[in-house]
Amino acid sequence: MSPLPLIWKLKRLLNIGSEKKLKEAIRVVDNMVMEMLGQRRTEMAMTMTSLNKSDLLSRFMGSIEDDN
Repeated sequence: MSPLPLIWKLKRLLNIGSEKKLKEAIRVVDNMVMEMLGQRRTEMAMTMTSLNKSDLLSRFMGSIEDDN
């Protein structure tokens, strides 16, 4: 085994360096996505016209509702 995989695994285990930055960045993105989904759910619950939007998120959420 080369030393490189051991280094990043150790960094991930100890939550240091680039692995710490990556974990923080993922948390920021997750929070933003959850906020956007919550806003869109609220918007869709308030008005059915939002189902006719042509943006990607509306289409995706509409397809999920169709599957249920």
